[in-house]
Amino acid sequence: MLPCRIGLLALILTASLSGQPVQAPQLVQSIPEGTGLEQADLPFAKDVWPEMIRGAKRSVDMAEFYVTNMPDSYLEPVLRELEKAGARGVKVRIMLSALMLNGDQPSVVRLRAIPGAELRSFDLGEGKRGILHAKYFVVDGEDAFVGSQNLDWRSLQHIHETGLRFRTSSLVAPLLELFEIDWEFCKSHKFPILPKDTASSPPPALELVASPPSLTPPAIRAALPTLVELLSQAKSRIRVQLLTYSPVSGRTRFWPVIDNALRAAAVRGVTVQLLVSDWNLYSPAVDHLKSLSLIPNLEVRIASIPESTKGHIPFARVVHSKYMTVDGNLLWLGTSNWSEDYFMDSRNVEIILRDPALAAQGDRIFEQLWNSRHTARLDAAKTYIPRVRE
Repeated sequence: MLPCRIGLLALILTASLSGQPVQAPQLVQSIPEGTGLEQADLPFAKDVWPEMIRGAKRSVDMAEFYVTNMPDSYLEPVLRELEKAGARGVKVRIMLSALMLNGDQPSVVRLRAIPGAELRSFDLGEGKRGILHAKYFVVDGEDAFVGSQNLDWRSLQHIHETGLRFRTSSLVAPLLELFEIDWEFCKSHKFPILPKDTASSPPPALELVASPPSLTPPAIRAALPTLVELLSQAKSRIRVQLLTYSPVSGRTRFWPVIDNALRAAAVRGVTVQLLVSDWNLYSPAVDHLKSLSLIPNLEVRIASIPESTKGHIPFARVVHSKYMTVDGNLLWLGTSNWSEDYFMDSRNVEIILRDPALAAQGDRIFEQLWNSRHTARLDAAKTYIPRVRE
């Protein structure tokens, strides 16, 4: 792992010598109020997002699953900064999933009304399951954020989320390339003609991977085979935190690609810890989780976030983070839940950070929740009732 660490230091040194802004990648948290799950050394997305947009001088490019706001929520300052950015001449481009445009129409109208802004909807067409599920934005082509947080007031206030802010050009450049591909696709509704092959090279210390293959150029590795490769290389420990995990595609078809990799890791002696939310307690997904939990070296726990003291909040109070650590040396962080459609049909992005310090931060987030009062070990003999989301 030493060469990867040296590679990261070289990237930072090169940027410093060239006069580029230097900012090491930084984990950013969102924590459900009242749970005590915050990390004292990590900033909150509710503070980072307005700061980033406030600093925009030329452009803000956003790709989001949807937008949902409430008066006086943590998202309100973010939307106000977008409006101010447009008013001072910043070029604002926003992509939203066509599937979700009707969720909060006043907020969509508000985004369209930003001075000089353009909003496009991402639609893979009739009969396609795929959506724009990625959640990221780039400021001035150099300051970027990728994470599990949707453009949703609940994501900033009532959901467990993890994101990454970064300025590293080797990550920002491919992210912008994906944005331009999708931006054009929103207009033309035609799949791009992408290069067939690209020269292979050793993976960098920081790497962006993406889904689906049909919209991802070969210079950017596809997320699914890369994930399986990382699982197959694990030597001692794999920790995974997700909203949902399922090796079932739709309701009936078995899709064991990731499942086989996790089982194989446990069989060869790797300690595998899988933490999912209580939104995962539906059949048949929970049945496969029970099957996993019976394998030696593999433990599954369910996270349940209590209701807000203010009452029930629909589609909130849940663990929504999507990340993995491997052997204490690598952090995988992104926007995909682990089932087939996220990797094969929908636009998602993931960041691989081959950096022990960042992996250690990911491990601390994981350990705090794994050992908290909000989690319980999955019982293979128990009948579970799915949690009401709405």
